[in-house]
Formats: sequence, C-alpha cells, structure tokens
Amino acid sequence: MKKETIASITTPIGEGGIGVIQVSGPDSLEIVNTVFRGKKQRDLRSAESKRLYYGDIHLNGSTVDEVIINVLRKEDSFTGEDLIEVNCHGGIRAVKKTLECVVSAGAKEVHWKEMGGYFRKNNKIDLIQEEALLEIPEAKTRLGVKVLLDQYNGALSSLIHKIIEEIEGCDNTKEQLCHINDKLRDILKTAVFGCAITSPQKLIITGKPNAGKSTLINALLKEERSITHKEPGTTRDAVDELISIDGMPFTIIDTAGIRETDHEVEKLGVLESKKQLREADKIIIVFDNSKPAEKEDKELIEFIAKLDLHKADNSPEISIFPVLNKADLPRKLNLSTLIGETFKPTCQISALNGDGLSTLEENLVSEFKEFIKYTPKRPIIFTRRQQEFLSKALHSSEQCIHLIDKDTADYSNYFNDIKQNLMNCIAASHL
Repeated sequence: MKKETIASITTPIGEGGIGVIQVSGPDSLEIVNTVFRGKKQRDLRSAESKRLYYGDIHLNGSTVDEVIINVLRKEDSFTGEDLIEVNCHGGIRAVKKTLECVVSAGAKEVHWKEMGGYFRKNNKIDLIQEEALLEIPEAKTRLGVKVLLDQYNGALSSLIHKIIEEIEGCDNTKEQLCHINDKLRDILKTAVFGCAITSPQKLIITGKPNAGKSTLINALLKEERSITHKEPGTTRDAVDELISIDGMPFTIIDTAGIRETDHEVEKLGVLESKKQLREADKIIIVFDNSKPAEKEDKELIEFIAKLDLHKADNSPEISIFPVLNKADLPRKLNLSTLIGETFKPTCQISALNGDGLSTLEENLVSEFKEFIKYTPKRPIIFTRRQQEFLSKALHSSEQCIHLIDKDTADYSNYFNDIKQNLMNCIAASHL
C-alpha cells in the first residue's frame, strides 16, 4: 500500500514574519509542483536537494502567496522521505491558505505531532530534539521559538553527549567528577527558564473587590479584555489570558477576590479564587491605596500567608508581589502595618494611568534576567522530563564525590547511574 504524503504547519500561526508548511512523502515534489510557480525553476520534480527556490503558490490561476521552497531529498531530510518546506508569509490567512492549496493538490493535512513522529522513526534526531520540534508550533513568544530552535538543532543534546564522553574517559578521580558535577549543576539552573517558556507560569491577580485587579490586567495586556465596573464584586469567575513580558509568557488570571459573603454565586467565585491561589506560580496582591485597610484585605493576607509556597515537582516556590494600586490618589492605607515582614517589598502603581507598571514587570521576570538576553545556541532544559533525569544524574555524581571523600571503594553503581540517566534524557540506547 502506497504511503500517504502528509502536510502540516510547523510554526506558530501569526507569531513571526514567516510561516512554514512541511510536506513529506513519496509524492511531495509532485504535489507542491502542482501549485508552485517558480521564477527560475519551473519544475520542482527535477530540483536539487538542499536548495532554495523562489516563486508563488497558485490556486485556480490566482496567486495565493509569495514563497520560498526548500527541497530536501529523502537522503537529506529528517523524515527519511522527500521533504518540501514551503516558507510563506506568517499571517494566519497566508499560512492557512497556502496549506489549503497543498492539501487540494493531494497531500493529507496532519497535526504537527504526527509529522514530528517521522523524525524519530527514521533515527534522524534524539528525544530532546523531537521534544523541541513538537514544541515549536506551540511556542507562545519569539524568544520561545529561538530557544526551541536551538534545542532542536542539538544545543542541549550536544552538551549531554559531551558529558557522557567525559564520563567514559573518566578515571574516577574526584577532580574529574567535580567537573562533571559542576556541568550538571549549571545546566539544571536553566530549567526554571526553559520550563516557563514551554509551560507558561500561572500569574494570579487577587485583592479585595474594586481594588483594581481587572484594570491592572488590562494595563498588562495593553488592551481592554477584562470586565471593569465601579460596583465591587463584578468579577465572579476566574478569567485567564496570555501575556508576554520581555519574551516570557504568563497565563494571567483575574480572580473574584476573597471575602465572606452570603451571595451563592460569589461564594463559588471565592472558592475558585482559593483554588487558583494554591495552584499559582506567582501571585500579585492588589491593595487600594485610596482606602484604609479593611477586613477583606486582612483575610486575604492571612490566607496567602498560610499557603505552602514550596512545590513538590522541582518547580520554584510561589512568589508573592504586593502591589499598592491607585498610588496617584491620596494615601489612606498603611500597607507596611498591614503586611509587616510577611511579603516582599511593595510596588506602587496606578493601573489606570500606567505609572509603576514597568517596575512591576521587571519584578515579575527578575528570576529570568540571566536568560532573557538570550545567547544563541545555549543549552536549555525545557521539559520536566529532562529536568528529572538530569537531577538524578546530579544526585548520583554528588554521591560519588561523597564516597570518594570517605575513601569508599564501591561507588561504581552511582557512577553508572550518572551515565544511564544522561542516556535516558536523550533516549540513547544503552552503550
């Protein structure tokens, strides 16, 4: 039975200036050739591998988009089949219309994950590269695309291979093991950044009713999305949106606030707010500068103070950011007396006027400061699976060093564990 030729969008739709559609299979050249009109190369079926060809995509005699075609014959492609990359404009309409043309010519549209599976089946890439490849179309920001492209091209995999080679040539001296230990410790520091790129942190906005939570979200979003109203308690359901600060994506959630109420619908909102706070990565507590401290403020502080800020899955602890809103109005709230030493220093803002927002944004991404000015080709851990195996390798290396210090001869099991966990991370077969 003849294999199908499949096609898929492989870049985040609408995120960048270029959109890429990959067409893989025995008829890929024939199919793309049907809808492609080259400026110089008239017939793609005779095109050279690893060459770029400029032209237009046509449908029923009309030009759909101006494109650049990259031809990869099966001996050069990651899928092990003839592969055509159609590089078109990155707008949603251009990408989808170009894909429709390819599908109308005979290709089968598939999800990118199915396309990515061909790469591993043909042993062209390792598991880390596959994970990066599958994440690229889901990337939320351009910074995320840059990071994932580098890992797809082997930045993290290459580092792990080098550590494995170092282990294989190691004569079990403490100096060599300490060098390996330092490398593992350094790469594990990138996990907080990389995992936040692929799984945006949950940023909760909370505070008493009418403190300005929805206004703050609108200011961070740079557009009016949340419902704002002078009547306290307008927000009854958690509303989530995706925002980007210096290339870092966050899922920002506006909660209903926390207060005692007899209103049944509001009670449900308060329960949902408490649930969201327990699951948060970062919490912004909004206080109203124009009003004295009220019962709701104190109840909220007491609830958050009792939260277990430490997570069990190697995630960083929950960060708390007290925000004094409406700082442009006369002060009636003594926040230092209200929160004492419980939380971090306060950020003063006016969500309505935009004052102080840049400082708040800097605080929210401060833990990623080292990585935001991204160095190309830098190895980055970007999944919990990778973090888990490398953490185990680090633990074993530390145990080895400890046993050497105690002059214990039998530490070979720990030494083998380092290597095995590294190979599991890249899904290499046992050597």
